[in-house]
Amino acid sequence: CGEGGSNVMDHQSLLSSMEKFGTTPEEICLNTLGVGADKIHENILLSPGWFPERMFLTDEIEEIVQSSPLFQYKIWNITHQNVDMTYVKTGFGAAVVMDVLLLLRLTGRCKKILFASSVGGLSEELGIGDIVLPVYSACGDGASRYLSDDFLSDTFGEKQYADNRFFSILTRVTENVCGNNNVKWHFGKTFCTDTIVAQYNHLEKIVGMGYNSVDMESAAAFKTGGMLGMPIAALLNVSDNSVVDNKSLMNRRTDDEQKYRRFVGREVIPQIIVGCFNSSL
Repeated sequence: CGEGGSNVMDHQSLLSSMEKFGTTPEEICLNTLGVGADKIHENILLSPGWFPERMFLTDEIEEIVQSSPLFQYKIWNITHQNVDMTYVKTGFGAAVVMDVLLLLRLTGRCKKILFASSVGGLSEELGIGDIVLPVYSACGDGASRYLSDDFLSDTFGEKQYADNRFFSILTRVTENVCGNNNVKWHFGKTFCTDTIVAQYNHLEKIVGMGYNSVDMESAAAFKTGGMLGMPIAALLNVSDNSVVDNKSLMNRRTDDEQKYRRFVGREVIPQIIVGCFNSSL
């Protein structure tokens, strides 16, 4: 699932550790996610910050958890073009994404997981609104340490990869959909940071290391999914570009850029999601 580190957690060890402290998977789901396993679909869509209305119509969305007991996750069930999926808005940061994946694994129901989020560009080739598919994401977060036997070991910089089969499907579907809609897409080499503001002091170093994009969660998501046998891949949308003048997250993007990004979010990304979930692994 990655390079380096001592990765020992799997589904059975996760269950055993929970049972050791006197709880069951069903209790965990109800008391943390706020919903029983029977409400969770096989297709999972995770997003740190996007609400489902960004991509789907209101009448396709059913809210099932307004604010979960743990981390205040927001959860919906969605049916779009006859595809059922469970949508979880996690909040930002590696830890909350990692934990929801661990919790979802306990339901025993997840078959495919697509992580959908914004990504910052670190290359002039990446335009606002373009799609990025990370080939790998590097751990620049602290949460990933807890997936290793020795959580004091240094996992910083480890490269984590999407599930091979699911990534192949995502690549094929993205190429077809983007080609039909005249939308640019790119393979990503993504660095995952724990901070938005403090990262600016290190962006030149990150670019020099060969990364063309930056987010906060995809490495931890890949690592968790790989260790627990959950097929996962990431579909990212460029929100800003720090190496292009006046295009950083702290600056205003042009109206045309925002219009293009809204089009990609509303028209293109849902097609990719449906194509991925409709494809057999």
